[in-house]
Amino acid sequence: MFICLMVLVLMITLIPNQIILADQTPKNVRVLLTAFQSSNSLKIEVYGNYALDDKISFQRGSELTVYLLNGQLMLHYEGMSYSAGSSFNLVRHHEEQNRQNGLRIQGENSLYTGDLQISVKDNKFYPVLNIPIEEYLQGVVPYEMADDFPLEALKAQAISARTYTLAHLKPDKDYDLVDNTNDQVFRGIKADKENAIKAVKETAGIVCMYKDKLAVCLYTASNGGVTESAYNAWGREQIPYLIIQEDQYDRENPMSIVKKARINKSLDGKTNAQTELLKPFLMEKVQALLQNHYQDMSQITAKLIELRNVTPHTTKYGGDKGVMKFLKFDLMIEVSEPAHMQEDTEINLSGSEDNAAYQVETVTQTGNLVTTKKQIAVDCPIFPELEQLLSLSINRNENEIVSVKEEETSFVIQFARYGHGVGMSQRGAEWMAKKYHWDYQQILRFYYPGTTLKTLDLTPNSLPTLDILYMTTPGPLPTATPRPTLMPQTETAKEGQKIVFVTGVAKDSSLNLREKPDLLSEIITRLYYGQELLVLKELEDGWLQVQTDSVSGFVRSEFVSEQQSITP
Repeated sequence: MFICLMVLVLMITLIPNQIILADQTPKNVRVLLTAFQSSNSLKIEVYGNYALDDKISFQRGSELTVYLLNGQLMLHYEGMSYSAGSSFNLVRHHEEQNRQNGLRIQGENSLYTGDLQISVKDNKFYPVLNIPIEEYLQGVVPYEMADDFPLEALKAQAISARTYTLAHLKPDKDYDLVDNTNDQVFRGIKADKENAIKAVKETAGIVCMYKDKLAVCLYTASNGGVTESAYNAWGREQIPYLIIQEDQYDRENPMSIVKKARINKSLDGKTNAQTELLKPFLMEKVQALLQNHYQDMSQITAKLIELRNVTPHTTKYGGDKGVMKFLKFDLMIEVSEPAHMQEDTEINLSGSEDNAAYQVETVTQTGNLVTTKKQIAVDCPIFPELEQLLSLSINRNENEIVSVKEEETSFVIQFARYGHGVGMSQRGAEWMAKKYHWDYQQILRFYYPGTTLKTLDLTPNSLPTLDILYMTTPGPLPTATPRPTLMPQTETAKEGQKIVFVTGVAKDSSLNLREKPDLLSEIITRLYYGQELLVLKELEDGWLQVQTDSVSGFVRSEFVSEQQSITP
């Protein structure tokens, strides 16, 4: 199963390549983590050596929660609150070899290694991960190509993704890439993605080059048996190695996505559902051709009898391969007309000069009614009419590859191609390695003809060592009081509001602040004895909507009171 779908790199931007010099090769890439932008809060678990803005260090296993309040970031850690302003950095430091050294976000099992900067933009979280390129690829390859693909296919994917990454670094921007199909899918590192990680490590630093520049290594889920050119896909530039060519390997792979419509040859009488959908559409085309000949259609009746052939023709971009514009249906029809209107059998009802000429097969007369069986051809646009009518759409860009297979009693119309079709087909690469035992070099030569491979030094820079002072105090300094620090609450109650305090729990216990007024709702944070709360709304079922300066949510009314019963 494809997780990617650079298919959805349908609107990708092709940028000029830059010559790579060994001593100037960047080691890291900055990734905008869009997957976490829409959250109300961010839960971050530390699995390594991290420090916040060189002010606080966190011991392994620490849990942090970040809230966004009035455009500012509030970080909670072990009952304490830290106002981080509009931005803060979690900086990774040196850790012993073979130990995890990263972050887990929102409870995910994936490890996000590198430095994490969290800022505020458009009143949303703006998390950017600065991560070594080789580590980044370990979180890309298994989500762009399944981990159970053959190793050589995964290696080809790793090299393509590495080349794409280096070619899309943007030092003048806030980040280089996003974590979704607008660039490459990145979901952090999972240790169980062993094959993908092995592919990255065994191809470390290898990139595709073309005339001493980084190649444009685009890839797609499946090309439908024919690769697409970059120029046809986006119309921006001719790239000599991203061309149209037959790809038997993608076509042969039984896992390549194909949609089919089976159309009966016999159109007279009972047919299948797809044929019944198509018949009125074909009849409209037939009627249009007949109207070009008969002045008075009111006395003419026509009926579809048989489908004799279906042929795709006329490529969308020229040449003889690629996306076709029309399907020609060769039909046998039966036309009944008054004897005095019988048409000249030399009339062409083929619809165009390129199609087979109109042919009369039989003529019978019953009384004053003449019935003629005749063969005509009608052209039908593939996009969007037939694609929508027969529910054959795979892509949004109307770029599927169409083919027709004849069976004993039907014609099977096939749509294939999942993605833009440019560059390496992931399903094609899978089949090359699995069926034909090709190595990654052969795969890349096929999909990027004329390119060469080069190894760059992408070894990341050494991580800073955590200062000994931090090592002796692995977490924030404890408060002077025996109870956790309470969150500030400085707003005064307006009409319909009131101030309450958490009193219905033991002094060494806590009250859950929930995201929704429901005991099964997610716990946002824990409120400690004596916490002051502003009640925004009282609900009829005993829930209160409350807030502090840094967080808001719901609590049960029986655990709070308007009387503060503790001494600060």
